[in-house]
Amino acid sequence: MTEYHIPVLELVLTMANAVDLVSPAVGGHHKRVTYLSSQLARELKLPPGDTFDLVVAAALHDIGAFSIKERLATLEFEITSPHAHAEMGFLFLHRFQPFLRLAEIVRYHHVRWDGGQGTTFNGYQVPASSHILHLADRIDVLSLDEEGGIPNPSKILGRIETERGRTFNPEVVDAFRVFAAKEYIWLDLRSSNLDRILSDTLSEQILVLDDKGMLSFAQLLAHLVDFRSRYTSTHTAGVAETARFIAEHVGMDQSHCLRVRLAGYLHDLGKLAVGREILDKESGLEEQEYGLLKAHPYFTRRILETIKDFSDIAVWASAHHERPDGTGYPFHEKSLPIEARIIAVADVFTAITEDRPYRPAMNLDDAAKTLRRMATKNFLDHTLVELALTHRRELDKARRSAQAEASEQYAAIMAQAV
Repeated sequence: MTEYHIPVLELVLTMANAVDLVSPAVGGHHKRVTYLSSQLARELKLPPGDTFDLVVAAALHDIGAFSIKERLATLEFEITSPHAHAEMGFLFLHRFQPFLRLAEIVRYHHVRWDGGQGTTFNGYQVPASSHILHLADRIDVLSLDEEGGIPNPSKILGRIETERGRTFNPEVVDAFRVFAAKEYIWLDLRSSNLDRILSDTLSEQILVLDDKGMLSFAQLLAHLVDFRSRYTSTHTAGVAETARFIAEHVGMDQSHCLRVRLAGYLHDLGKLAVGREILDKESGLEEQEYGLLKAHPYFTRRILETIKDFSDIAVWASAHHERPDGTGYPFHEKSLPIEARIIAVADVFTAITEDRPYRPAMNLDDAAKTLRRMATKNFLDHTLVELALTHRRELDKARRSAQAEASEQYAAIMAQAV
């Protein structure tokens, strides 16, 4: 049984960086809200465990806003439909046991205080930290009015004070009033070194997971990417199972096959930086859109390499668009480990045998021709392609089974979100 050590805060902040790349208008929003939440937690003297849950929730609070339009809408001080993306974020995060408490914080982070009525919402208890996160989120939104300059604390505090007791918990507003007068807070908020400041400010917590827990965590991350679009809702599950199947038939042991499967689940993690509008687009992509889409393996590597135990998985997962002849992207690597080459074959096999917005799925015979043609051009490993095609019917059955299970999970989440 392998034991994985995940530096949670560093991981989620890196994910937040990727999510904020969806639009320059939201750049750095998650990190700034994390910083503001930590300052509020300090003034309120929250216990360490509560502080940790709050700041991780802050780093992921808008993870349920999938499109650029949804993300931009969250930057309006008065949001028309504030709870939809919060509920979607909760539906993802609560599926991972260690994130249960912070999932609840995310779920209710737009609930108004309403004279104390906001302690419950639709019959459910609202965590006190949700109201802290709500204020931190709105403070950052107000700070954006300064168009990149140092925010005006008096102006922001004045606006917040008008909503004291109505939108915001008075106790939390009082905590904000204390640190609003400290100039360094606002300088930190606009600092290019905010990542380092957060690392220095917040105590590190390591999440220790066994194989089963790591698989659950990888599936959570995969769902955050895949479930943003019905066209990609089962893709990663197919790649992970296809990669595991090939690894097993190559002769890798069970532990090695699991790590290859994890890489399959995580290979598209960098698509957190790509808006749903691009993923769902049925016509050809514009040059800028295609450039962002092509950058997703880069972000996959940068996110995963924050986990020391994932140094190899980060390479395997992020090299699925590399080619043995060095003409792939974005790293143009030639000497690819066999695990990376397996992920590349699994990615293509899964992609061409599933429906996409711009074309229907290929049958197995046409898929075989496509894979062999790519291998002939040295785009894919020839030996691995032939191994996969030798077992293609059994492989396709395993892929379909994994994707059917993912489809059921997608349907369940979408049904709950309605």
